[in-house]
Amino acid sequence: MDRRHFLAVASAVASAQLFGPRSPLSASGAPEARELRGTLRRLTEPGSGDNRATFMPDGKTLLFASNRSGKSQIWRMDATGHARRMHESMSNDYGRVAPNADGTKLCFSSDRTGQNAVYVLELASGHVTRVSDAAFWSFGPTWSSRDVIAFFSTKGGNALNIWTVRPDGSQARQVTDQPGESRQPWCSPNGSSLALSADHGTGAFAVELLAVEGSGTRPLANRGTYEQPFWSPDGNRIAVSARIDEPHSRIYIIGADGSNLQPIHQAEGVDNVHPAWSPEGRRIVFTSGKGAEGAIYAFDLV
Repeated sequence: MDRRHFLAVASAVASAQLFGPRSPLSASGAPEARELRGTLRRLTEPGSGDNRATFMPDGKTLLFASNRSGKSQIWRMDATGHARRMHESMSNDYGRVAPNADGTKLCFSSDRTGQNAVYVLELASGHVTRVSDAAFWSFGPTWSSRDVIAFFSTKGGNALNIWTVRPDGSQARQVTDQPGESRQPWCSPNGSSLALSADHGTGAFAVELLAVEGSGTRPLANRGTYEQPFWSPDGNRIAVSARIDEPHSRIYIIGADGSNLQPIHQAEGVDNVHPAWSPEGRRIVFTSGKGAEGAIYAFDLV
C-alpha cells in the first residue's frame, strides 16, 4: 500500500472512531434510529469510478467494476488492498458481479454484443456464455445457492421485469409482471426468496420480498425510497440504499421482517449506494460518491 493510500485509510479509520453513533433528526423533527457502531474504511481512491463491490465466497477477494483501464471492467482486490483486472475484454463489463456458490464462475452484465446482456464467466477456462435474450437490455444478475441466476430486463411487457435462468441459458422464466420497474434482485442465502426494488409505476421504489418463482410478494418498508437490497448471510437482515427525509442515499440495515431500520456510519453529503455483505456477516462494502468520484468503502460491524 502506498503512502497516499495508507494515509487515506488511516484518516477514514480515525474518523470512524472519533464519530460515535448519533441520533439525527428526520424532516419531521423526530429522532431517527441510531447508527450502528463500527469502523469505516476507504478501500479505493476516488477518480476511477470503482463501484458495485461484492465478495467471493471465501471472503478473501473483493470483486468490483472499475474504469481504471479506460472502460468498465471486472477487477479484484485481495486482503492487502492490491487490485488487478480479473477479466479483460474489449467491451464494457459492468454492474454487480455475482459469483456462484463455489466461486468457480461469475455472472455479470456486458455490452459486448451491442445490447447490454447478462453473461456467465467460467474462471478456469475464461469461457463466456450469454444467458439473457440478446434482443432485450438486461442487467444486475445475482446467483442463488440453488444454481439459478436472477436479473432484470426490459423483456416482458413492463419497463423492467425480474427474470430467472439457469447458468447455461436454459429455463428462462419471467418472475415479475407488474407496472413500472422491478429491478435489482438479490437472492436469499437459502435460494428460496428474492429481495428486489420496485416502483409499480409511481417512481418511488420500495423493497419487496417474494419467492424465487414469483409468488407471495410483500413490501419490506414504505417510508422513503429503497433500492439495491442485499441479504445478510444468515438471512435475517437486508442492507439497502435508501433516501429517507434527506436528499442523499444512505446505507441502512433492516430486518427481513421489516423491523429495526438502522443506518451504518458513512460519509455525509454524498450518495452511498450498492451495499454488499461479506460472507461471514461482519462487514458491509458499498460505493460512496457518483460516477468517476465513486470509491469503495467497508464498514466493519462491532
